[in-house]
Amino acid sequence: MPVRRRLEPGQVIGGFELESPDPAAAVFEYAVTNQVDHIVVGARAGFGLPRHLGSVSSRVVAEAPCTVTIV
Repeated sequence: MPVRRRLEPGQVIGGFELESPDPAAAVFEYAVTNQVDHIVVGARAGFGLPRHLGSVSSRVVAEAPCTVTIV
């Protein structure tokens, strides 16, 4: 089921965008422009603690202008 359809019945206001070539910068710009108060990003699957977060997730956590949740 698409994410958008899952969000409709609840009280969650959410959305998603896909940007490139610098995904982290695009996340920051989108968050500031749209006054986002919480960002949810995925973690890269890997082995060992240093590899749990991908480069984009790590940068978003370090530099985001709001709360970030890693899933």
